[in-house]
This record gives sequence, C-alpha cells and structure tokens, in this order.
Amino acid sequence: MSTGERSEARKKTVGAGPGFCHALGLMVLVISEWVRADLKDATSLASNSYLKDMIRFAAELSEADWYKPAVDLYDKLSFGQPRAALWAAVFMALAVRLNRHGPEEAQQVLSWVTAAYCLLATVALLPYLAAPGGGGLILLLAVSAGVVSVATL
Repeated sequence: MSTGERSEARKKTVGAGPGFCHALGLMVLVISEWVRADLKDATSLASNSYLKDMIRFAAELSEADWYKPAVDLYDKLSFGQPRAALWAAVFMALAVRLNRHGPEEAQQVLSWVTAAYCLLATVALLPYLAAPGGGGLILLLAVSAGVVSVATL
C-alpha cells in the first residue's frame, strides 16, 4: 500500500454512509445546544419564533406509529443522558476519523456504532430540525459535513 492510500477497512470506517450519519449527529448536536442555550435566556426573542414550529412538528410526529419507539430506544441507549451520549458519539466519531493510524477493526466498529447512534438521535430529535428553518438546516448540514470531511482527510 502506497503512502496516502487507504486500506479497505479504513474506507469502510470513514466512508460516505457513516460520514453522512456522523454529519447528521453533529448537526443535531449543534441545533440542540443552540436551542438549549437560547431557552436559558428568558429574554431571548429568537425563542418565540421557532418554538411554535418545533411544537407543531413534535405533535405531528407523536401521531406516527414509528416515532415513539424510536424516541424510547434513544432514551434507553443513552442511559437517561441523551445530551451526554450524543456529545460522546459525535466526539468519538470525529476522533476515529482523525486517527488515521489506529486499530482498523476497532475503529470500524466505533465508526458504525456512532453512525447508528447519530442516526437514531437525528430521528428522535426531529422536532429540533424545525428550529433553524429550511435554509439554516441546509447550511448547518453542509457545515457539519464539511467538518466531518476535514476530520477525515
């Protein structure tokens, strides 16, 4: 294998599938932290503008048969600490991507486990996606994908 060439295991570890899920997890983490910080500030005017959209979206999702089991699974897998678990998953995903010379099999497992958790977090936290609006959501996803991509280089 020449310098700069990736092994097959490394390609699976940092491929597009887990990379997209990692970017989703990073995006949802940023949005949820922004909403959390915004709601702490009782005088914030921004809170009023997006909360109605989040509440309406959450109400629509609550009627879907698949949404509650996804949220319940997310809560169980996070051991009651969903915020900390999402931080840990995103951090671990970025650490795996940055560590080009680590044990390939272990990194592949970590990459796919964090990708699955990030995807589940995105589904469970779907109402948060209403907060930034359509344009903001696309921008945040692009920035998140860029961060994941840069960590992979």
